[in-house]
Amino acid sequence: MTAALPQDAAGPRARAKLARKWAYLLSARTFVPLSTPELERHLLGLVERLWVAAGSDALAQKVGHEVGAALVDLNCTGPEGLQCTVEVVAKGLLTMPPSGDGDKARDRVVDVIAALAAGFAQRVKTSTLEQQEQLGRSLYRAMRQAQVDLQLTRSRCDLLENGTSTGVATADLSGELVKVNGALGRIVDRPVAELTGATLFDLVHEDEREALRSDFARLAAGGTTSVTQPHRLLRADDELAWVALTLSPLRRQEGDNQVVVLAEDATDVNLLQGQLNHQSLHDVLTRLPNRQYFTSRLEQALRDADPAHGVTVYHLDLDGFSLVTGGLGRPVGDHLLKVVGERLEQVVADEDAMVARFGFDEFAVLVRNSATTPDVVTMVRRINDRLSEPFAVRGELVACSATIGVVHRPPRDASPHDLLDSADLTLRRAKGNGRRQWELADPAQDTRDRRTFSLAATMAGAWELGELAVRYQPLVRLADERVVAGEALLRWDHPRLGVVPHGQCLALAEDTGLVVPLGTWLLRAACAQAAEWSAPVRVSLTARQAADPELVGSVREALRDTGLAAGSLWLGAPAEVVLADGEAADNLRILADMGVAVEVDGFTAAPADLVAVAGFPARAVRVCRPLTDQPAPLVARALAQLLEVLRSAGIAVSVADVTTSVQARWWREVGAETASGPLFAPAGPPEAIADRL
Repeated sequence: MTAALPQDAAGPRARAKLARKWAYLLSARTFVPLSTPELERHLLGLVERLWVAAGSDALAQKVGHEVGAALVDLNCTGPEGLQCTVEVVAKGLLTMPPSGDGDKARDRVVDVIAALAAGFAQRVKTSTLEQQEQLGRSLYRAMRQAQVDLQLTRSRCDLLENGTSTGVATADLSGELVKVNGALGRIVDRPVAELTGATLFDLVHEDEREALRSDFARLAAGGTTSVTQPHRLLRADDELAWVALTLSPLRRQEGDNQVVVLAEDATDVNLLQGQLNHQSLHDVLTRLPNRQYFTSRLEQALRDADPAHGVTVYHLDLDGFSLVTGGLGRPVGDHLLKVVGERLEQVVADEDAMVARFGFDEFAVLVRNSATTPDVVTMVRRINDRLSEPFAVRGELVACSATIGVVHRPPRDASPHDLLDSADLTLRRAKGNGRRQWELADPAQDTRDRRTFSLAATMAGAWELGELAVRYQPLVRLADERVVAGEALLRWDHPRLGVVPHGQCLALAEDTGLVVPLGTWLLRAACAQAAEWSAPVRVSLTARQAADPELVGSVREALRDTGLAAGSLWLGAPAEVVLADGEAADNLRILADMGVAVEVDGFTAAPADLVAVAGFPARAVRVCRPLTDQPAPLVARALAQLLEVLRSAGIAVSVADVTTSVQARWWREVGAETASGPLFAPAGPPEAIADRL
């Protein structure tokens, strides 16, 4: 083994220094995908191999080629990297030859560097060829994929254009159709071949062509990305097709720009919308305008009608319509409604008028009066005469009449809603007079009716808030005018309208269905007060209360809870329920068997009343006005004899609404036992009569 030269002791440090320098300069001139420490370690290995090869003729060429190829693999493919390598490595190897033979060592270093350059060039060439081949293959694959994608895109476009119900076309900027799908041809009912070459403007309704040209101009100027507008297209059958037309610019790299046209057929939607609009403003059964449409026309008529004659509104309610539907069936009733609508239109056929159905069996007629329009009386007569003509339906002859509320020539500035409210109130009043009646609107009476309806609507809330109270009116014995009982009455202290008396409270409660629970509350309060007084209390029942299936149970419960004796409760019932001899009469008989004192209110002294009372377990009868007033002598004698018959049957007589001492004296003389009314004392709180009991 040959001994190392003295300078070889520093060789590893020198080669490591050379590798660091090489790495530094190489990374500064080219990109190497390694970190600095990794690059230094890699280049140190190459330096070691080059240093060994510089000492051997056999290795110089081989190792130089391999190191040059390794540099290319490190991404050092540029001339800067090769130049840097040659300069740094050649100088470094020349300063640390592996043997002592200086000239020969330098020659081998030159050989190694030359081989490195040759290997570098060869590797660059091979790598370039490989990259070119790989690029060629990639380009081929990309081209094939592009062809496949293009074919797929074309197939999708064809499928979309031919399979969609939306009309699709391509047009140039002048509006000429270049390509059209079948859907657009179906929308306008034309062959596709006929549409190709035509202009889009020829297909659009003439009123919309200028707007469409303006849209095309904006697209051509590049001022917008797309435009969507509703348009009407002309069909070959002279009908119109409603479409939503969308125009979108098609920017092309080569050739002129174009416009993509999408036409979404909205004809069915528009027809359906029109049908829905008609249905929302018309009655489905009779096809007449409904209340909403009528109100709109009324508002217009009030503005436009001739000031000298104005308008007239007739609000009709068919008499006994529920009898038709209940007796002959709903189909017959529906047919009757159709006939009524047709006949009302016939009655006003010569007038500027509208007939509407408001719902169920209510109709309305609006007439714009003129100099030849019949007066209200004539019009009402014509309406009912026409409606009363029988017609055949399902083998039956059917006819009807109507009750009518009339608002004649209202002010032009009247609100349509207020006017219809007035017509409804007038109709209500007419119905109160019977069937086939009519009445003219009265603003003053409307105000009174609205006040009453307002009270009825708010009564339940007032009761909840404690505005309703129980007041007691003294019931006196006529012989000595001593108070023998207290009569319980309702009183409503309304915060705005003042005091609402007992009779009106009961009427309001009857209208709203509140009379039964309110009457039960009054009954319990009266029983509790009578128990505290240890004296009788009188409570008047309405017809509905008397017929309440829960009445007996409510009375029994009130007596049990308050401890009041049954005989101390005097219950008054209307004479008509006693005469009817129905459920109300049965309730009263059960209460009488329980010991409750039952009285008959509103006794008229008619023979029928006398017969009914004679067979009924009544404690007393109550006479009210007009009998309360002192009758004529002949009537007085007959009435005195009748009262004698009642007394002989054990039935007492009581008189209500006594206002004068003359009335009190006369009734005392003919045998009446008790009386009540303003003469003795008004209704007040329980303590007002407590000391008089």
